[in-house]
Amino acid sequence: MEGPDGTELAGVGSRFVSYLVDGIIVGVIGYALTLALVAIGVDYTSASFTGVPCGLVYFTYFFGTGQTPGMKVMNVKLIRTDGDSEIGYGKGFVRWIGMIISALVLCLGFLWILIDKHKQGWHDKIAGVYVVAANR
Repeated sequence: MEGPDGTELAGVGSRFVSYLVDGIIVGVIGYALTLALVAIGVDYTSASFTGVPCGLVYFTYFFGTGQTPGMKVMNVKLIRTDGDSEIGYGKGFVRWIGMIISALVLCLGFLWILIDKHKQGWHDKIAGVYVVAANR
């Protein structure tokens, strides 16, 4: 399937695997930070909240650059719907917030990708981006 400008849109499978890879990376980093905080005396419950800032920094940074490590593995990237080539950290942050919203409503925002003509989830629409095949 093609986007409005003829760019090949990323498939659902590629997107799913990229989310999975990124989730594992953020999870490992968050868990390592949690263990480090517990080792210096922070209680486990408080320390376990490191996942939120880890996700914030990781996804804002990599969305802002247009490609997360998981997206690189699956050879997909983000482009703006308005045709500008740079995503930027502002849109990266907005997309991360959009992912939280997409997940909170029974993951409907992610499932929306299956029925949307441009394969956009709510988080993509909120941030004004498409997920497309990256040039090899």
